[in-house]
Amino acid sequence: TDNLEVIKEQVKYFDGLILSGGGDPDPNLYGEDCLQELGDITPERDAFELVILEEFLKTKKPILGICRGLQLMNVFYGGTLYQDIKYIDTNIQHKQKWLADLPTHDINILENNILFEIFGKKARTNSFHHQMIKDLGKELTSIATANDGVVEAIQNKNYPFFYGVQWHPEMMASRGNLRMKKIFDKFIESCENLKK
Repeated sequence: TDNLEVIKEQVKYFDGLILSGGGDPDPNLYGEDCLQELGDITPERDAFELVILEEFLKTKKPILGICRGLQLMNVFYGGTLYQDIKYIDTNIQHKQKWLADLPTHDINILENNILFEIFGKKARTNSFHHQMIKDLGKELTSIATANDGVVEAIQNKNYPFFYGVQWHPEMMASRGNLRMKKIFDKFIESCENLKK
């Protein structure tokens, strides 16, 4: 919907917000033309999710972004994206063709965040993206990177629970990966704590 009053009403009923994966954010949002490798875009979805994110930030309720969700969070804060993997120097396969729950590359995690609490300094994740953060948005901190420097997780440390991950923990959790499930456990716990 593009009705702001309806969106505000929706936000009242949500305990938390997950910005899920999907197509590419429209490069127009960060001042670029569409390059040849750009995937499917849905400007209507971009507009809706950016408004709902803006309204959600006013509530201090938990926010979690996954893949496209992380990218949209970054754009919201004025960051930019590489429109395709070809624009960075890497040999790592970031768009795996194997089973969805199969971890394929390492990430290096900084301290003092939920990912460090769950995994420690390193984790191995799956990878299904061809776009990634170029310039990090204001107020955001990179808290995990792949070995090639690609930003794999972000946090807004000025917000009670605001995390984005570039991989798909839901795919890994659905196949029994309990540590990936803990990301969602922390999200739900944060939602419940806010209601108390």
